[in-house]
Amino acid sequence: MDDQFRVPDGRLTPAPVCTRVLSLSGGGYRGLYTARLLARIEESDKLGRGPIGSRFDLIAGTSVGGILATGLAVGVSARDLYLMLAQWGPTIFPKLSLRTLRKLFSEKVYAAEPLERAIVACLDGYANQRLADIDKPLMLTTVSWSLGELRLLRSRGLAGDDADTCTLLDATRATSAAPAHFPALLLDDDWHVDGGLAANCPDAHALNQAQRRGVPVRMLSVGTTGVRHRSVPSRLPLRGLAWAQPALALSMEAQARMAQASCARELQERYLHLDSDAGADQEVLRGLDIATPDATAALTRLADQRFEDLLANADELRRLRLIMGDG
Repeated sequence: MDDQFRVPDGRLTPAPVCTRVLSLSGGGYRGLYTARLLARIEESDKLGRGPIGSRFDLIAGTSVGGILATGLAVGVSARDLYLMLAQWGPTIFPKLSLRTLRKLFSEKVYAAEPLERAIVACLDGYANQRLADIDKPLMLTTVSWSLGELRLLRSRGLAGDDADTCTLLDATRATSAAPAHFPALLLDDDWHVDGGLAANCPDAHALNQAQRRGVPVRMLSVGTTGVRHRSVPSRLPLRGLAWAQPALALSMEAQARMAQASCARELQERYLHLDSDAGADQEVLRGLDIATPDATAALTRLADQRFEDLLANADELRRLRLIMGDG
């Protein structure tokens, strides 16, 4: 059996040389950056053209990264996901007066219906399919409100008989139910909220799932750019209310950096994380719910520049080819 591998339903197939993992972080509308960067990779002759989802053995995602991961898992191209996010973003995140105060004092800021319609469009007819019906290994993160713990939603291709039975629409809503932005989702008699609260960067959990296959793991991780704390020369908040938003962002960033560092240590050259700093665009990209034309242009520009930097960096390009290759 050395040259065979037992898949979740018990069938024996030729053993894979490795498990190629694509892991996508959360970040609201800034997921447009992720989709654009993946589209550029997908369409590059230097990196082997073809649907990028088919070139990975496991796709994982949190929040908007979970929506993108699910779309890629069911065969939607990264380019189409980019175009749909750009189209639906202003509908999901309309301009609002007193946006910050609404986040502090409202039950929710945005309605769930536009987000759900966007998800249905992104999933191209698969929204009502169950995770238990999906052969592609797929993992999404969400957080159980009653248990106070991270929950991994897994497809049949990843978990076999232990796969979750919720629909792809419910799974993507659960991973993207950001507190103070969208209402929580009732799943299996429990309320669930955005997976970004515990694993905005799902790399470490994706690695753990992939290692269960018993073969070497290679991972491409993609972030959602935005403002980094080191790039913001603002003073430390002095009052409790002023901590509300930056504390959450700081917690998510610290978790993401720890997950990335852990995967980099374990996988070494078989791990590549792609992201950008907002730089001059930090004001327009400070929030995850800013879907203005300026934000769209900035996210697209940053993704295009990151792709050009990737092509110009011999080490990164070599690692990406190693990660995405079959050998």
